Amino acid sequence: MDYDNLSCILREDYMMKKMKWVVLPEKQCEVPVDLMNPEKCQVHGAFFMDLKTEETQGRMLIYIPELWNNNDPVLVVASPESITEEEFMLKHEICEFSEKQGVLIAVIRTEKEGHGEKTARLLGEAYKKLQKREYFVAMQDCFYAMGFEEGSQAVMKMMMVMGNDWSGAAFWGKITNEAETWMKPDRDQGTQSEEMFISGKRGQLPVWLLQEKETEELQQAKTYWMGENRAQDIPVYDSRKTEIYLPKHLSMVSSINDAQIAQVRVTLGYSIEQLSESYLSYVWNYIGAARRHRSYGKKVLRYYRDPANRENGAEYHQIVVDGMKREWYEYIPKRLKNTEKRLPVVVVFHGRGGNGQSFFDITDMSLVAEERGFIALFPTADLYQIRPEGYRAVRLWNGNYNGKNIDSMPFVRAMLKNLGERQNIDEERIYACGQSSGGYMTACCAFQASDIFAAVAPWSGFTYPGSEILKLPDNVENTIAGMPWYLLAGKKDPSFGAEVPNLLNPQCPLDYFLRYVADENELNLEYDTYECYPITYYIWRKKEVPMLTLGLVDDMPHANYAEESRISYDDFLCRFKKDASGERYYMGRKL
Repeated sequence: MDYDNLSCILREDYMMKKMKWVVLPEKQCEVPVDLMNPEKCQVHGAFFMDLKTEETQGRMLIYIPELWNNNDPVLVVASPESITEEEFMLKHEICEFSEKQGVLIAVIRTEKEGHGEKTARLLGEAYKKLQKREYFVAMQDCFYAMGFEEGSQAVMKMMMVMGNDWSGAAFWGKITNEAETWMKPDRDQGTQSEEMFISGKRGQLPVWLLQEKETEELQQAKTYWMGENRAQDIPVYDSRKTEIYLPKHLSMVSSINDAQIAQVRVTLGYSIEQLSESYLSYVWNYIGAARRHRSYGKKVLRYYRDPANRENGAEYHQIVVDGMKREWYEYIPKRLKNTEKRLPVVVVFHGRGGNGQSFFDITDMSLVAEERGFIALFPTADLYQIRPEGYRAVRLWNGNYNGKNIDSMPFVRAMLKNLGERQNIDEERIYACGQSSGGYMTACCAFQASDIFAAVAPWSGFTYPGSEILKLPDNVENTIAGMPWYLLAGKKDPSFGAEVPNLLNPQCPLDYFLRYVADENELNLEYDTYECYPITYYIWRKKEVPMLTLGLVDDMPHANYAEESRISYDDFLCRFKKDASGERYYMGRKL
């Protein structure tokens, strides 16, 4: 008997059962979506996906746990070169960690040649491949990396090149590179010209270095990351005697955009034999705590504020509309939860591929609501299929399922009706805002629900009759005459931005949109303008009332400007109201 072959067969059979392998459908578009649970990923288990760059090719082993929903965290792993991806997953309880934490795992086996160069390139390719929305939806906001043994070198190289694209990293043993090989990339590589882009910039990054003992290479790595994270020289220690180098207290800028939060953690006495679910969870609880967000100049880092965590003050609600479960997070200021006072309402619409849960974190609108005293709603959009044979549950406002267009407005109206039945709301002060597809939906609110909304603030997205980018739903008849608009967009946004507006001779979608709004409101095409860096403002008035305001953000692509929630509400939305007869007021004066 061929005992070696039998052993191989038994091992593979064990792995097939233990790993919960799944066969991917030939056409994901043929897999129906559970309309009562549309946020749940349709694929769970283990499978391989090929990776290919101009220089090399490889594969990654993906494991999606049962708890993982679209837009949940993704951990990309460079495993040791001595064992297969499957053996590594099973031996060190990676699957158990994935299931417990609800994290999608993508494992790339480290190649022996090139000191991690090939694997580092594959890590970058994995970052892009995992966001293609072929079988699931992953967001660049919550990508993390870990390298084990020889894999630490590959992850270190990648973080040196594109640390600004990841939200946290851990290096488990064998940190052997020399510092000068890490320092090759220029600090300011990369552009933000696309919606899904690689910044290619260095920057602060939550990192954890785990090594058997102190070495010169470990000291070099620690020194490097302490510099990037502007860390204090004297560490504090946790119960496991891990050194924790906190960021310096002094900062020259506010934390509303990029919060200076990245620590450097160093653990000695580590060996690969210690690796287990509990050890992984111990490290993950720190490196998985923050998220990146696209903004102007670079991607910014902030601790994640999950509305599902009741400590953040939000409540989850759901209803069924047209046979589909619809959901939203609702934030009511703590001091006003039991008030009899009627509160304003701001509906905050997320962009394509996102959801209400992620947008609660991205926008910080709940913080503005707490301070200003209004209710903020964060709804989740319809379904949409981006690729002809791809995933059918990508979230998009006014989406499409089974060849049938979905009108989002019945859900929006039902949500506000549900809220009004439970809370005291000021129906004269209901506003809409949102980014990208959410900006488009905000514009739709102006067209389809001018009876509800007093003013709107779309960010990096809009629509108008005849638009070729995002089209209005069929049979929209309502006029936008009298609706106040506050639009923010990036100067580098190829779809919704521009360097300067040109209403007299429209050249781009932004110009055509602005011209349409101006004509509908009978506005003079001449504008007032001023700059409050990084935003240049353009204002079209009617009888001294700013009916149309445009803010163009320097060095920003199709992204979220972190201060947009606060300035949209403070500088514009709160100044308007609409009475029961439909008359609008600006700062108490009837228009």
